[in-house]
Amino acid sequence: MSRTEPLIGTAGPRGSAVPAPRGPEADAVYTAVARLEAATGRLHAVLDAPTADAAARGAGAPEHAARAALDEELCDRLVDLAAARAWAAREATPVSASGPDGDAAAAVLRGCTLWTVDADTVRALAMTDTAAPRPPTDVAADGAAPAAGEVSDGAAAAAREAADGVTPAAKEAAVGAVPAVQEVAGDSVPAAVTAHGRAAALVTALASAEVYDAVCAGLRAALGGRPAGRAAAAWEIVDTGLSGLDATREEWVDADPAHTAAGGWVLVDRIGRLALAAALLSSAPDLPSAQAEICVNAARRHTWNHLRQPPPEAATALHLRRTAELVSWITGTAARSGT
Repeated sequence: MSRTEPLIGTAGPRGSAVPAPRGPEADAVYTAVARLEAATGRLHAVLDAPTADAAARGAGAPEHAARAALDEELCDRLVDLAAARAWAAREATPVSASGPDGDAAAAVLRGCTLWTVDADTVRALAMTDTAAPRPPTDVAADGAAPAAGEVSDGAAAAAREAADGVTPAAKEAAVGAVPAVQEVAGDSVPAAVTAHGRAAALVTALASAEVYDAVCAGLRAALGGRPAGRAAAAWEIVDTGLSGLDATREEWVDADPAHTAAGGWVLVDRIGRLALAAALLSSAPDLPSAQAEICVNAARRHTWNHLRQPPPEAATALHLRRTAELVSWITGTAARSGT
């Protein structure tokens, strides 16, 4: 896999450019990235195996196209990993550009990005028919993640501290967004249930104008100014995505939680993708020229894959009614047909 192998080190080889955890927030970040690392490694092994070419051809792919299709899929998943690593390295620095340490907006921004990294892990695992992994049980010398209990307990404490000094609704949501780390790791409830619960808690926090505006400001600060050269194309996509959050602000701020929760995962994913893309772009200038060029290519692909959709919009009362009608009609049809 010579064409995609360099991406594995784009945002820092494991245990190298991504520093070891330095606190509860970094613990949660590092655990999420370690899970994605393991899932992507498994996918790499599956897609890069000689038997994968034969299987793709057996499924109907022309001989000359089978490997190209597998390489593209693997490259996209490796780019997601590179973005997560760049973000983890940024979060591990003493002062992260994602927002001031200790405020609710920083906790919510971190929560959105953790949610997005976890979604990438689920996607990679689904491609290998693998169940969601438990995190590593200790901190290895190369910087592997800490135990699940340590992460979840520490992250919850951090969220409580982060919520001090803000509105009660934002405080409650900032704390409520964190226990899902433990629930997913412990397999106590289905992952889909926890994922939607986490998204609902995060968008409820984002309904606070103070939090929403601070998250957008943190993303803008993380993105920085327009770079020169080929990185500018990726920067422009992120910049457009940030402008979209401004354009749809009124749909999310002070909105009915039932409406925002219904469509909220789209907002959570968009904020997480913007944070990951900004981290990947900002890491390029610190790399040697050859690696910096690869990192820019990764940023261009990541933004192209994830950030070209329209701005996320909240649901409406009409949307909720139609959702209920669709569920009732389709499940009723299935019951009548015996499927």
